[in-house]
Amino acid sequence: MAAKLSASVGRKGKNLPEDVKTVQQLLNAFAGQSGIKKVKPDGTPTPVLEKMIGQFQQEICGFKPDCRIDPGKTTIKKLNAGPGKAKAEKKAKEKQDEKAKEDAKAKAVKAAKDAVMKEAKAKSLDKGGWAALLEEIEDYATSLYDSYFAKGAKKGEDPQTAARQAAEKAAKEAQKKAAENVIKTVDTGGLCKPGRLTGKTQGVQKKILDVLYEVSSHYGETIHVVSGLRDKKGQASAMYGGWNSHLKRGRIYSYLKSNEDLRLELDGFVQAGDKKGFIACMFKKANWKYISRHLSGQAVDVTTRTDPKIISALSTCLRYLAERNSEGIKCHHFDNRKLIYPVPDSVKKKWKM
Repeated sequence: MAAKLSASVGRKGKNLPEDVKTVQQLLNAFAGQSGIKKVKPDGTPTPVLEKMIGQFQQEICGFKPDCRIDPGKTTIKKLNAGPGKAKAEKKAKEKQDEKAKEDAKAKAVKAAKDAVMKEAKAKSLDKGGWAALLEEIEDYATSLYDSYFAKGAKKGEDPQTAARQAAEKAAKEAQKKAAENVIKTVDTGGLCKPGRLTGKTQGVQKKILDVLYEVSSHYGETIHVVSGLRDKKGQASAMYGGWNSHLKRGRIYSYLKSNEDLRLELDGFVQAGDKKGFIACMFKKANWKYISRHLSGQAVDVTTRTDPKIISALSTCLRYLAERNSEGIKCHHFDNRKLIYPVPDSVKKKWKM
C-alpha cells in the first residue's frame, strides 16, 4: 500500500515526525542509485535529508529540485513507485532520448543535403558536379549538430530539448554553407571542393575551424584533427600519460619548469604510478590558465600525415609548433596566438599549390 504524507517534508516543510520517517524509509530503498545515500529513519529532519530529497528529485524525478516533498505530488508518487519502476522509466527515457538525438541529427543532415540539391539545380550544376558535395555537407552538418548538442547538454538541458535546438542551429548554419559550397563549385568549374575536417573538432574555437576549412577547401583535401578541446581531467590525464617522454617539450611543461616545486611533486606521483594523486594535485595546485590553450578550445593538433603545403598555409593564419603533444601523439600544433580570419587575398597568395 502506498505511503501517504499528512504534510510537507524537507526544506521549509512542516516536517512532522511520522511524515519525515516515512520519507526516510522510502528514500532508503533508493540508496546506491544516482548518489542517493541511506539516512537514519528516526523522524528527524536534517540538512542531509533535504540534500537526499533534492538528489532524488534531480536524478529520479528529472526536474529542478526544491528539496521538499508535498502530499500527492510527483516526488512522493515516484518514491512510492519504488526503485524497480524508476530504473525501468530511466531506461525508457534514455532510449527515447537517444532516438530523439538520432532523429534530430538526421533532420539537420537532410536539411543541409536538400539545400545542396536545391542550390545545385538553381545553378544548373549537373549531378556529377554536386554529388560529391552531399558527403561533405553531411559531415559538416553532423559536426555542427554534435557541437551544439554538447553545449546544450553541458548547460543541463533535457536531451530531447538539446537535440531539437542543436538540429535547428546546425541545419540553419549548414544550409548556408551548402549554398556557399555550390556557388564556389560553380565559380571554379567544380575544381574547388568544400573544406572537410575530421577528428576532434568539437568545442574548438569557431574561427580556428574556419581557418582549417578555408585551407582544406583551397587544396581540396581533408584535414584530420588529432586533438582539440580537452577538459581539465582529460588534460591532467594526458599529462600523466606523457610525462616521462615529454617533460622537456611543449607549453605545458614550460609552465611547470617555472614552478619547480609543483613539477617535482607531480613527478613524484608519476614515478610512484599514482595517477589519481597526480590528477588531484593538478586540480588543487595548478594554474589552469597557463597549462594549455586546448583547455579553452583555442588550439588544435593535426596529424603529421597532413600535406606540408597545408601545414605551411595554416601557419600563415595560426601560430604553429611541430611537437609531440601531451597525449603522446606526434602532431602539428596550431593555436590562436597569431590568428588571421577572415583570410585576406594577400595571405592566400602565399599558399603554395
